[in-house]
Amino acid sequence: MQSQILDLRHSYQETDFAEIVGFTPPWVFDTALDEVEEIFNRQAKRRDIVVAQSDYTPRRYSNLDRDALAAGSTVVPELFDSRGLRSYLEQIVDETVLPVPYTPEEYIAARLHKAGDVHGWHWDDYTWALVWIFKIPDETVGGSVDFIERAPWDRENPQVDELVAKGPVVRRHPGVGNAYLLKADTALHRVAPLSEDAERMIVCYTFATESDLTRPVDHSSMEDLYPEAHERHFG
Repeated sequence: MQSQILDLRHSYQETDFAEIVGFTPPWVFDTALDEVEEIFNRQAKRRDIVVAQSDYTPRRYSNLDRDALAAGSTVVPELFDSRGLRSYLEQIVDETVLPVPYTPEEYIAARLHKAGDVHGWHWDDYTWALVWIFKIPDETVGGSVDFIERAPWDRENPQVDELVAKGPVVRRHPGVGNAYLLKADTALHRVAPLSEDAERMIVCYTFATESDLTRPVDHSSMEDLYPEAHERHFG
C-alpha cells in the first residue's frame, strides 16, 4: 500500500495526474455500475452546448446531476462522504482534501455514447477531480483524457486554442474500475471525442483545498450543464 501511495504521489507531483488502479473492491464497483446505469436509463439529460467560461468549447454528452445520484445510488454518495477516501487522497496530494462547498458539484455522472460526443477543453471550478471509470471504449475510438499540466486559467482571457497549440498535450486512457485524480483547476483538460458510437461512462467527484473555500468561485459552467440541480439548491 505504501509503495502504491508513493508511486501515485510521484505521478501527481510530476504531471498533475495519478491513476488509482482498482479504485474499489470488485463488488463495490459492480453495485455502483448497476445503480448508475439504472439512473441513466431513467433520468439522463442530454446536453449539446458550448460553454462561454472555457472559451466556448463544446459539451455533447448525457449527464446525471448530483441529486439524481444521491437519490438513486448507495455507493456514489457514500464514497463522497467517506473520510477514509479523503485521507487516502491527502496522502497523494500532501495537503488537506475537503468537500466542495457547492452542493451540485459534489459528484456528477457523464456518459459519452454517440459519434462526435465530447467533453471539450476546460478547467474545473475547484482543485481536484476524481474520475471513476465505469465504461470506456478502445483508445482508437476516443474517450481518453487529454490535459496540459500547469496551464493556469485566466478567466478573463482563457486562450484555450493557444494553450492547446503550445502544449504539450498529455493523453491518458484509464482502465475500467480505475479512478484518476487530476489537479483540475490548473490542468487544462478534455475528454477526446468519440469517432463512432461507443460508451464512456464515469462518475466525477470534486474536492477542494482550504483556499478554495475562501475565494470567490464562478459556477456558471455548472449552471449551464446542471441547471436543474442549481435551481433546486439556489432557486
